[in-house]
Amino acid sequence: MKILFIVPNINSYDAMPCLSLAFLKGYLQKKTNHKAIIVDLQFNKKDWKDYLIKKIIAENPDIIGFSVLSFNYPDALKISKFIKENFDIKIVFGGIHVILCPEYVIEQKEIDIVCTGEGEEVLKELMDNKLECKNIKGIWYKKDKTIVKNEKRLLVSNLNELPFADLDDFNLKNYFITNNFHIPIMASRGCPYSCTYCSNHALRKNLLGEYVRLRSVDNVLDEISLKYEKYKKIGMKYIYFFDDTFILNKNFVFEFCEKYIEKGFDKLIKWTANVRANLVTDKLIKTMKEAGCYELRMGVESGNDYILNEIYKRNLTKNQLLNAFEIIKKHGLQLRLDFIIGAPYETIDMLEESFELAKLSKADRVFFTRLYPFPGTEIKKICENEKIIKEDIKFNKKGMPSIKKTKFVSCDLIESFSKKISWWQLTNQIIEGFALRKFWLLYDMIIFIIYYKQKYNLKYNQILQWNIQKAKLKNIY
Repeated sequence: MKILFIVPNINSYDAMPCLSLAFLKGYLQKKTNHKAIIVDLQFNKKDWKDYLIKKIIAENPDIIGFSVLSFNYPDALKISKFIKENFDIKIVFGGIHVILCPEYVIEQKEIDIVCTGEGEEVLKELMDNKLECKNIKGIWYKKDKTIVKNEKRLLVSNLNELPFADLDDFNLKNYFITNNFHIPIMASRGCPYSCTYCSNHALRKNLLGEYVRLRSVDNVLDEISLKYEKYKKIGMKYIYFFDDTFILNKNFVFEFCEKYIEKGFDKLIKWTANVRANLVTDKLIKTMKEAGCYELRMGVESGNDYILNEIYKRNLTKNQLLNAFEIIKKHGLQLRLDFIIGAPYETIDMLEESFELAKLSKADRVFFTRLYPFPGTEIKKICENEKIIKEDIKFNKKGMPSIKKTKFVSCDLIESFSKKISWWQLTNQIIEGFALRKFWLLYDMIIFIIYYKQKYNLKYNQILQWNIQKAKLKNIY
């Protein structure tokens, strides 16, 4: 049988190809006799309907699959409706959003089946059985206008047994332009922490089996070798480790760095990863730097201890954050920080504390984003209880709304604070851009507007950051 996977980013943007679908394709292609194809609409936004019709007619799939987040769920529904209007094909939805609210997703008339856990083994059995859903663990489906809820399926216990993510169907040349020549790799699945705004703690409650799982170092290095040999000719230069917390297991990191250097990758492929402040040590960061790591990314979320620990349950102190910043910058690594605006009990003074911490960090890149109350999360329950969002809000065709106010800060004040942050970021980017590129920065910006933005669907607010990162990366080899 044949499945056609769709990346539904017709109104959204992702700097990396969709790893979840790449894993599913890799599994089906290597472990079964079935065929899987990925259709990525990110670079076909304007004519996506014509493009998709041609693909479906040409491939004639037996089933169509989506892996969706709360952000692109509305687009996936829109595309599914269009498909159902033109073809008689079953549609299956999976992904984080579906796992967290399957009852809302399966209600949609466009959707026939939902996957309530990891999809590799589910899709194999579903296609082996010619789409007969009875007794297949890990799915809900419609039958005679009723919803049948099959029992849950255990998570894959040994990640080394899974084939590598297959990226061949993605237009990597386009992604390399938009993400400055990075390939995504995942060395693990899951996160042990219980941050209230994050989907991980909700997923742990919904899924069966060991949630946090780690691949072996040799398995990860084998994938890197394969990817580099395959994609270096079209521009692959860097790796972004997609793991929630790459340094969760220090023994893994030290072994990885040692073997990465032994293979000579430290000179060939620089890399970036996500870290957590309380796990950062001088020895660890020094070792990662020596092994080719050029940047570390960290979720800070708030500069206020009450919001950080009582509301977000981060179990971090400001001293731990400052210590981690200092160690990372001491070893010459770039530092990217993420903050959240809009915790339920956040005051304007607390927001200012976050702003002050951002300035104090001397980070290379700082992002402030609004709080999104994802389905199933503790923060969503708090927002509902405080009437910040409507109770029992359904995340369906209206999409994923962000928080516009807190209990103590009005919409206007939140908007005013966001604008202040934007101006601060813009000022810093202009100063840094001219320091790096001098007056060539103006040339870079013009080329971005007349060429890159049009060809690769980039946004105006990326103009400085994209050019600055591009210039910085030239200096790390």
